[in-house]
Amino acid sequence: MSEPDELYTLRNRFWLGAFQQAVAEGGNLLRLSDAMKCERDEFVYRSYIAMGQYHVVLSEVSDAPSTPVSLQAVKLLATYLSKPDAREMVLMTLNEWLADAQAANNTTLQLIAAIVYLYEDNVADAIKVVHHGTTMEHIALLTQIFLKMDRLDLAQKQLQLMQQADEDATLTQLSTAWVNIAQGGAKVQDGFYVFQELGDKYSWTPKLYNGSAVCHMQMGQYEDAEKDLLEAINKDTKDVETLTNLAVCSLHLGKPITRFINQ
Repeated sequence: MSEPDELYTLRNRFWLGAFQQAVAEGGNLLRLSDAMKCERDEFVYRSYIAMGQYHVVLSEVSDAPSTPVSLQAVKLLATYLSKPDAREMVLMTLNEWLADAQAANNTTLQLIAAIVYLYEDNVADAIKVVHHGTTMEHIALLTQIFLKMDRLDLAQKQLQLMQQADEDATLTQLSTAWVNIAQGGAKVQDGFYVFQELGDKYSWTPKLYNGSAVCHMQMGQYEDAEKDLLEAINKDTKDVETLTNLAVCSLHLGKPITRFINQ
């Protein structure tokens, strides 16, 4: 009988976009092994970054050599996103760490490096650093990258790897939905059902509402899409993805988007 996964809820909330709940969950996880404490902190700090609260990460994660590479990598991402003048330093540091044989094997460092490279529009290096797909997050990120490259065939291959590893995993379900949307046609409806199931099973987040809204828009159901997006904006008035989708949806409905700006 396998041991219970004490970080399951924390990871799940992060992947679904329930970042405040993820932080709260992390605060309740106290009796963990050192390795699990480190992973807990990774997801908590990544949640703070997702909410734009970079100062929390910058102030709490130590620069001491004893700080795990994974946490240092997360801090580096917070630095990159909050300090534009530190961009060159961040890239240089990433390159140095990835050149170190021991540090380069750290899966969190690989993931963070890929994320930074994507911000830099350096798709080739982003793929290179996670192409081995040693974690579900690696494979999910590769799937997203290939979809953005309009390489549906490669995205489907990554999705198959995820399904073989754990067909019911949240990341697998999310990736399935986005691949379905990319396929178009009747598959968009299948993608919509995935977002509905995840929202009903766990909790609705701006990320899930946006996924559902994209499906509605793909199917020409703009009024239903608007309802989802209004739910999303009520949960986070500054969410860039929601505002972008609202602009597209409002254009099709002939409604102004200005009422959602500077709320």
